[in-house]
Amino acid sequence: MGMTDDDDPVYCDVQMPLAQGRELLQLVTTLRESKAHPKLDSVFEHMQDELSTSIDIVDNPPTWGPRRQ
Repeated sequence: MGMTDDDDPVYCDVQMPLAQGRELLQLVTTLRESKAHPKLDSVFEHMQDELSTSIDIVDNPPTWGPRRQ
């Protein structure tokens, strides 16, 4: 059985200001907890991980490597 169009990966790599990132994380968390879109649960989980990690790096910049100005 070959891959159908439904199995083709799509990407959504979006950059936004920190405040919007926090709001989006809150929205995704609310959506995921509502269980209204069970087919998207793994997508929501991935978004939560990505956003949490990204927000954490801004909030707590690593002490190693080049300093951001």
